[in-house]
Amino acid sequence: MIEQGVVIKNKGKYSEVRIERNSACGSCGKCGMTEKQKHADFFVENACNAVVGDIVELDIPEGNSAKLAFVAYIIPLIPSLILLCLSVVFKWKEWLTITLFFVGLAVGFAMIALIDKLHKRKWTTSPTMKSVIKLNQNEDNILKGENENE
Repeated sequence: MIEQGVVIKNKGKYSEVRIERNSACGSCGKCGMTEKQKHADFFVENACNAVVGDIVELDIPEGNSAKLAFVAYIIPLIPSLILLCLSVVFKWKEWLTITLFFVGLAVGFAMIALIDKLHKRKWTTSPTMKSVIKLNQNEDNILKGENENE
């Protein structure tokens, strides 16, 4: 999916790009924007040397939603279901079975937090900056001034 956004901040070789919701925007979730959000911010490598205020074109990869849903909903259930099955096989008391299920959920979410930290929060393929569509007004004037001086 190709989207246009405005560079709102540069930090090192990365830029923060803000994409506003437009009239054609649905609720597919590919960009991570919910129906109530007016914009989404992305941190992308500044491959086009864009400056703050430039309008840039971003390529947002598809398929991120399914991967994030798996991580958020399925992985925490794995230790819960293992503990639940163990408690059923060993015929432990109901209160212990329920308690172990919730302990398993807590362990699952702790695993996700640890993996997230080790994975450096890169669960999905990052958007890439394709091109600068329009330079910000100040830079545009500077370029015009340089061309006039030549």
